Amino acid sequence: MKKILIADDSLFMRKILSDILSGTYQIVEAATGAEAKEQIKKEKPDLILLDIIMPEGEETGIRVLEDTMKAAPKTRVIMISAVGQETILDECKKLGAVDYIVKPFDKKTVISTVRKYLS
Repeated sequence: MKKILIADDSLFMRKILSDILSGTYQIVEAATGAEAKEQIKKEKPDLILLDIIMPEGEETGIRVLEDTMKAAPKTRVIMISAVGQETILDECKKLGAVDYIVKPFDKKTVISTVRKYLS
């Protein structure tokens, strides 16, 4: 079973994504950027769903993306974004993110986007 890391500071958002994807995929969660980096090393997920905005003083999603791409350039990362973050999403794609999904989540979009990178 393919493994997905869901890295988002919002428990609610992690739960929504986990509910959509569990059963089909093994889910690992992280609530902070630092925790995400630990889980990436420990769990070696097949795909990472990474929130762009993490709490102040924490590792931001962009920093986690940069560090992940330096350490393991083939890692597939899909950014989680709020509406209106298009310029940040462009930066994320340049840094190596393969795609993005926008909050609030549409179940069909989440499933089809994840499948595209895990089939």
